[in-house]
Order: sequence, then structure tokens, then C-alpha cells
Amino acid sequence: MTEYHVIFEVLKIEQELEQGSTIQIGERFVGLYYLDNKEIHFTDDNGQEWIFYDGDTCSIISKI
Repeated sequence: MTEYHVIFEVLKIEQELEQGSTIQIGERFVGLYYLDNKEIHFTDDNGQEWIFYDGDTCSIISKI
């Protein structure tokens, strides 16, 4: 499985925000991108785990 870190921009949020979450639409974050299934995994400051999908719930800005 090919994976690497990317900077991504959140396009939409499909799960409920937990207390202390920093996720916001239009904000950019660093996550781990899995090329095989186009998933970006991100852990928020509050420990909440997120999965975003390139071209759907987020857009990749650049590979790190």
C-alpha cells in the first residue's frame, strides 16, 4: 500500500464534531494519504480520528 503525508483542504464534514475539534470547512491540515483507496487519515487535536476522501470530502493541496 502506497502512503505519504499531504496537505489537504477540507471540503465537507460528514461526521459529528466532538468537543475540542479543530476541523473546519476550508481549513488546511496535514494527513496521511493512502493512494490505493484515496483516503486521508487525520487525528484532530482532541484525539478524534478522521477519514477524508480526495475529490469528495477534501482536496489534496500538496504532497509533503
